[in-house]
Amino acid sequence: MMTCNGSYRRRHDFDLLRVVSFGTLIVYHASLMFGTKPWLIKSETPSRLMDLISVASHPWRMSLLFLLSGFVTSSSLGRKTVKEIRSARTRQLLLPFIVGVLLIVPPQVYLSDTNPFPDLSYWQFWKAYLISAVRLEHVWFLAYLWIYIFVWSMVWPRFEAHWARIASTAAALLKGPNLFLLPVVFLSLLRIVLYPVFGEVLIITHDVYAHVLYFSMFMAGVLLMNEDGFWQEIDRQRRVSCALAVISFTALAITVVAVPREQLSDIVLVAVRIVRSIFQWSMIITLLAFARRYATRPNRVVTYLNNSIMTYYVVHQTVLVVAAYYLSRESLLDVQAFVPVCIVTALTCAVIAEVKRLAAIYCPSTGLLAGMGHKPTRP
Repeated sequence: MMTCNGSYRRRHDFDLLRVVSFGTLIVYHASLMFGTKPWLIKSETPSRLMDLISVASHPWRMSLLFLLSGFVTSSSLGRKTVKEIRSARTRQLLLPFIVGVLLIVPPQVYLSDTNPFPDLSYWQFWKAYLISAVRLEHVWFLAYLWIYIFVWSMVWPRFEAHWARIASTAAALLKGPNLFLLPVVFLSLLRIVLYPVFGEVLIITHDVYAHVLYFSMFMAGVLLMNEDGFWQEIDRQRRVSCALAVISFTALAITVVAVPREQLSDIVLVAVRIVRSIFQWSMIITLLAFARRYATRPNRVVTYLNNSIMTYYVVHQTVLVVAAYYLSRESLLDVQAFVPVCIVTALTCAVIAEVKRLAAIYCPSTGLLAGMGHKPTRP
């Protein structure tokens, strides 16, 4: 962010929250193997207790990432033009996305229970996949974020003269109880009205609910980044948001464990969606407030992980699926494998990230994955 003398001060809380949000993806996706929801590859002994990991992390994680992206985009305006931001983010997002769709996603689809061409060799499958069955899987975030930044870059110049007034009005509205009430009402309406119709399908042209939710979060970040009143208010309300997050998560957890989703009545399902929205927003506010309060200086571990987090993100799901596939063949894919699978995935991602970092240092001419993580710093 820009300080009063025009210099740039890095927000270390954003670095921490980015690492936390992306880092929980390994645990979240690993839990899907052992929970009751459909996924790429499943344990033969699903556990509803494993669903609690999804309940605890999924409602807020991606929303927070888009909010952080809006914050960072807004803070970049003090140093770069809109065109420069768009160009830089295009390099940072589209190359990993293309590599992910072409090279990283196909193996997980091939080994998954949802392989549309199970009788083909991998090479035959890969060609058929490119022609008729391309899937975004977990790299959807990169494409969606690029679209939102592109749309913002087209809209911003036309409203630049009014942006400060819009932002100050938005921050003024989010005072007192409205800090929770207005966003929760908005999120609840999306979950009650749009989600039952559209779901989250990870198809760019049909993902109405996801686009409204995540673009709204991104634009909220752009609007509120430089509003000191907003940051002061979330700090003042941090204990309230923390209490709301704990209470709403407890209610969701009890419901998930006690009652199968298909047995929920319509009125209970609406109530669950409202409670989910309370948890979603209060958790986001809690994380923002406490991270800003305590992550005020550089941390070597966070800095290292933040520089390599894109590599972890792009490769982690394929590593998970490969590990699960071979465990499944040995009849070892039960809930006891959850922790080992998470550890193996994290270590494999770390090795890949470090190899890429060293390659960027000692073989800079290779440059193919330059947009996917590390800045080349000497070990």
